[in-house]
Amino acid sequence: MDTSDDHRRDRPQVTVLAVGGTGESYAGDRRTAVTGLLCEVAAGLDDRFVSRWVGYPASYGPAPHLDGMSYRRSVDIGARTLTDALRDTPGPIVLIGYSQGAVVIRTALNHLALNGLNGPESDEGIVERLLAIGFVADPHQPPGAVAGCHGWGVAGPGPDLPDGVATYWVGAAEDMICNAAADSFIRDIADLTTALAVGRVRDWVGDMWTTLRRNTFQNARRTSPGPAQVRRDVGRLSSAAREVIGYLPGTLVWRGVRVRNRHGGRHTSYASEPYRRGSVTDPDTTGCQALAAWLQVCATFSPVGGAVSSVELAA
Repeated sequence: MDTSDDHRRDRPQVTVLAVGGTGESYAGDRRTAVTGLLCEVAAGLDDRFVSRWVGYPASYGPAPHLDGMSYRRSVDIGARTLTDALRDTPGPIVLIGYSQGAVVIRTALNHLALNGLNGPESDEGIVERLLAIGFVADPHQPPGAVAGCHGWGVAGPGPDLPDGVATYWVGAAEDMICNAAADSFIRDIADLTTALAVGRVRDWVGDMWTTLRRNTFQNARRTSPGPAQVRRDVGRLSSAAREVIGYLPGTLVWRGVRVRNRHGGRHTSYASEPYRRGSVTDPDTTGCQALAAWLQVCATFSPVGGAVSSVELAA
């Protein structure tokens, strides 16, 4: 008699908390159904999982709306919202984040770790109930997390993740958000615009000046005045142009004129294009589908309600 179905029914349902990227959510977003790029991950999961959207401003200053709040404030609000969701969710939990959503997850888990015993008693058991973490286009993606991605994501090293929790990254070498060049100008832009908001320009300028004065931006050690720097910057500008072209949509529209950008769309390719990372059974599997498959492996082999550190999908 095959008892596998009975065994699966006996296991507690896994709650997937999904945090989207810039522009995929908004302040006051109370939706529960997963939307945006991560809905393709949720769609690939079986009935052991129930997926829930975590809304937050998802803003980066003037993107996607001119009057949007700063990236830093958006992430902080998202981290608080996610922390509340973690506290309110019983049983095993999976976290998935896309782009800015990955930073929200890191920030929330870091806040929980820093609170320690000063936080609610329930905080102590949250990490123990984390089944897995999945990141798509993580701005803090570490070197080597994805084949072909040799450097940090555009935002550099981020807050530490909890020890012993299985983590899987989906990223593309041509996507600057998770694999910017080591000396990329885009890194400088990222470092200097975290506080950017159209309605708070004075605060942004002050924050930018502090970063420059303290020399805390990522390329500080690679930047020095002089002719040699000018020569290096010519190459950096060329590299930055390629990164921006890859980030822009595959089709650009301006005043009714449509221009194909055949190198574009890298940051949004994970739900629509073959991922081809390692050996997958279907060559047409997308990055989101690969993440869903890996999460199902974790759910199959992990202890009930506990984290797993040794399960890996062939890569």
